[in-house]
Amino acid sequence: MPGTARRTTTAATLAAACLAVAATTAPAGARPPAAAADAFVTRDGTHLALQGDPFRFGGTNLYWLGLDENVGGVDYPTTYRIDDALKTARAMNAGVIRSHTLGTSLGCAKCIQPALGQYNDAAFASIDYAVSRSRALGLRLVVPLTDQWTYYSGGYTNITGWLGLEPKAFYTDARAIAAYKEYIAHVLNHVNPYTGLALKDDPTVMSWSLGNELNDMTTSWADQIGAYLHKLAPRQLVAAGRQQGVDAAALASAQVDIVDVHYYPSNAATEAADAKAITAKGKVYLAGEHGTTSVTAADALALADDPNVTGALSWSLFGHADDHGYVQHDDTFTLHHPGDTAAMRATVLAESAFALTVAGDRPRPAVAPTPPLVTSVSKSAGINQIAWRGTAGADGYRIERATAGADGPYTTVATGLSDNDAPYLDPATPATPAWYRVVALDRAGRPLATSPALATAPGQDSAADPLQSFILTSSHSDTLTTTPDGDGVRVAPAPRKTGQITWSRPGLTGFQADLATLDRSALPTVQTSADGVTWVNATPTPQRRGDHTLLTLDDLRATGHVRLDWKADAHPAPLTGATWRAATASPATGRPGAFQQTPAAGATGVDTRTPFTWTAAPGAAYYTLTVSKNADLSAPVLQATSIRGTTYAPAANLQPNTTYHYTVTAVNAAGATPAGNAPATFTTGDLVVDDFESYPTDSALATAYPRNTGGGAVTSTLDTAHADGTGHSLRAAYDHGAPGYAGIIRTLPTPQDWGGATALRLWARSDGSADQALTVQFVANGTYWETTVPLTDTTGTDLTIPLNSFKNPAWATPGTLDAGKVTQLSFYFNGQAATGTAWIDSVTATR
Repeated sequence: MPGTARRTTTAATLAAACLAVAATTAPAGARPPAAAADAFVTRDGTHLALQGDPFRFGGTNLYWLGLDENVGGVDYPTTYRIDDALKTARAMNAGVIRSHTLGTSLGCAKCIQPALGQYNDAAFASIDYAVSRSRALGLRLVVPLTDQWTYYSGGYTNITGWLGLEPKAFYTDARAIAAYKEYIAHVLNHVNPYTGLALKDDPTVMSWSLGNELNDMTTSWADQIGAYLHKLAPRQLVAAGRQQGVDAAALASAQVDIVDVHYYPSNAATEAADAKAITAKGKVYLAGEHGTTSVTAADALALADDPNVTGALSWSLFGHADDHGYVQHDDTFTLHHPGDTAAMRATVLAESAFALTVAGDRPRPAVAPTPPLVTSVSKSAGINQIAWRGTAGADGYRIERATAGADGPYTTVATGLSDNDAPYLDPATPATPAWYRVVALDRAGRPLATSPALATAPGQDSAADPLQSFILTSSHSDTLTTTPDGDGVRVAPAPRKTGQITWSRPGLTGFQADLATLDRSALPTVQTSADGVTWVNATPTPQRRGDHTLLTLDDLRATGHVRLDWKADAHPAPLTGATWRAATASPATGRPGAFQQTPAAGATGVDTRTPFTWTAAPGAAYYTLTVSKNADLSAPVLQATSIRGTTYAPAANLQPNTTYHYTVTAVNAAGATPAGNAPATFTTGDLVVDDFESYPTDSALATAYPRNTGGGAVTSTLDTAHADGTGHSLRAAYDHGAPGYAGIIRTLPTPQDWGGATALRLWARSDGSADQALTVQFVANGTYWETTVPLTDTTGTDLTIPLNSFKNPAWATPGTLDAGKVTQLSFYFNGQAATGTAWIDSVTATR
């Protein structure tokens, strides 16, 4: 009974290999990327081509590039976030991005069309930047021009609403069609100041979509709007599709080049069938959205091998936030790179493998990593906590600290951190000034880019303003303009205009402005104020750094406000960033106060997966946890530090039927306080391997326990009538068939430690057939173990199976049993009869 895990592992390995060898430069003899950027993607029957070569692609949806809803209201995304997301997509080998808000923007104050006949061309700023950066990064765009749904960025119901029409009249009413055409023309004729091209003339836009998920589209309407688009933009393609399934109108319309189909959840078999049906009708197939939660490497590579599949785009990718961590979204299909969980990391690898495989050796521009940025070093009860803005494509980060100055030397505070670890507490916070920097690392742990250092001192908080928006300022004049500049921006008044920008923080102690000029006559005046009303000119220390000038104020007192004041100048000095220091809002005024920890001393039968908890200690910055099998806490089996909350769930379960000793300690800059009832001793109970109570449906159970595809059929269902007395059991109806065996395999969500157990106990019930038996198989530290027990009790009974009765199967690699890391549990059903039914419940590791 060989295991089936090898098949999935092979696919995952292929995916990882594909990602690891992703090329960032053009192969020898290839056309230079710049030439490709000026070439349009063309349709060749059921396929696409670029400069005469096949054009297949993977990619993702970044629906918010033109207008966002995810960071505190509807607003334009910052240039950093646009850049970061596009670079992240490139790190995943994307060739195409689909973005609703680059073309759909109706009915809101910040939309392109706030009301019928009214246009807000300021809304094109983020669109223009996103299109120009996509072009520079070698990415093509699919842009929907309206939407079935009434999201924040609007859709066709805005047009029908303005006209007093029912929604479906959008497809038939002459006024609605004329209004839509007018909107389309306004968008397509817009000239991008970064490229000098009208959007209709930019090869970056691979296709315009008639709309997102248009469920009521008619063939005649698709013909009319498609023809209009082809007339306006003859070198760009037209796409169309509906919410679910293949849209008949899109398939029938002679004006539609690409039929766009959406999948929730992703299903490789359905995608392949749809691709075959669409190409049979002479159209190009695109999976324009597929939910990422169910994508496997095997599925991705199977689709890559299917020539009918031109492209597939995941839903949906989000990049880094402007301050720290990732932008979060409120659906279940959010994707972050390299992945928040093991499952998400596997999805990222699968998506990346697909995109790399279908792209072949198509050259694209190399992507330089954007250095991380330390956005703040603030105090938590006197302990430094470091927040940083991430780097697209980074796999992890290293925090470094210096105490002699910004030039070092630096020592490592922590490494192998993820974006989700920000802000990070420095448990060894020095009682002296310190400088922190963050190094972005690749998958091999090699440095990609290093942030500038941010200084701090005892009793002070520090912060950096990259000026991506004015959110960190207290005021600014309307004369200031923001211009993208490499990885940052430049802020300055318009030529020959005055301007001001102000920051306000209680207890300011230091300030520094970074200006992109060496001409001191163009520098702004630095002013300070105690109350924000009366201002005095300050005398900053100027310092040259490359072609920039730094203006620094130190030892500020009785200051709560600082501002830069530009006089009118033909070439005002551009501000590229600012940093400040201020009295901390979270000092340590004494050691942490008293608190209590759980499990309680002397507790028995403690669940091996129960998290450690404790009450909040007043004044604590963080907590440490030490767990040991020894009363003096030596040789700890678990040691954790910098825990911010009042609970800690170990990554692996504690061993069953084992006595442990533990202590939780509260820490701040003034000292440490152990829990009032520490150290405490407790004993774990049996480890519940599976009690079948966590599966809400038969489908969920069958997904968790797929059959061994090399054997006969098994149908697994939940059964409440036949169980061990509580909840559900697993009911397995099997048919050995020709293979002569049938079984189901459970890959455990997280490895389990059975180290304190001597037996496996389970409840089982027989159907009474002759010689019915159950083979129990598990994988521990990569080695297979199994044993067979008879099933005779037709009412159900507990079976206790000693672990030393498990042996290596004849077909498996022999080994020594080490139950410290069990990753898989399988059941095989045997007997004289080829068909039968067996019940299993309450599987535990016990003594």
